Amino acid sequence: MRNNKPGLGDLKRLQRESAAARPEDEARRQEQASRDAQILKSRQSDALLFARAVQSVQPLSAATRLLHTPSQTLAREDAHTRMIQRRQRATAAVVRTVVPVSDLAGAPDESAGDLSFAVPGVGPDTLRRLRQAFWPVGAELDLHGYTADKAREALAQFIDQSRACGTRCVRVIHGVGHGSARGQPVLRARVAAWLTQLSGVQAYATAPSAHGGRGAVMVLLRLS
Repeated sequence: MRNNKPGLGDLKRLQRESAAARPEDEARRQEQASRDAQILKSRQSDALLFARAVQSVQPLSAATRLLHTPSQTLAREDAHTRMIQRRQRATAAVVRTVVPVSDLAGAPDESAGDLSFAVPGVGPDTLRRLRQAFWPVGAELDLHGYTADKAREALAQFIDQSRACGTRCVRVIHGVGHGSARGQPVLRARVAAWLTQLSGVQAYATAPSAHGGRGAVMVLLRLS
């Protein structure tokens, strides 16, 4: 039967290995102690430098402290300002190709009744829906008090900007001429003629009475 107890030879071997390992362990301990001492010295040096840098600083008393917190009113004003700036940038980004339009080219007869126009491919149902204000009005241009030249420029810019904003249906108020010298509408025929020459216009029709009647037109815009 084999004896599993360690013999004298094994004990001597373990003693030799332990004795050989002690110098290595001691060297590692000394090396670690040296590193720790260097780290401690560095921290003490940093703390001393900081203390010298702030030695002339006087702390504020609690009575003189003032904490600023943004109010809800300022937050709303900032949001409103940002919204206005975004709109201004979007408007400035609209690049319009100036299309010369004739004042009276294709103008309807002033004695005629309701105005209407549609580009090829747009059926009578579209004109009927315009007269009924089927599409919600996304923007409006009132030309009361405009000269013909200013009205023409304003109308072209209005159509371009409305399309750039994705507006499908707009209303243009040209008036019925009650304030004119002859009591006749001054811009009605011109607005109709200009709209037929603007490529962004798909159709227009005299507005229903609730939207201005014969003093305004409902305009359907091409968005693509």
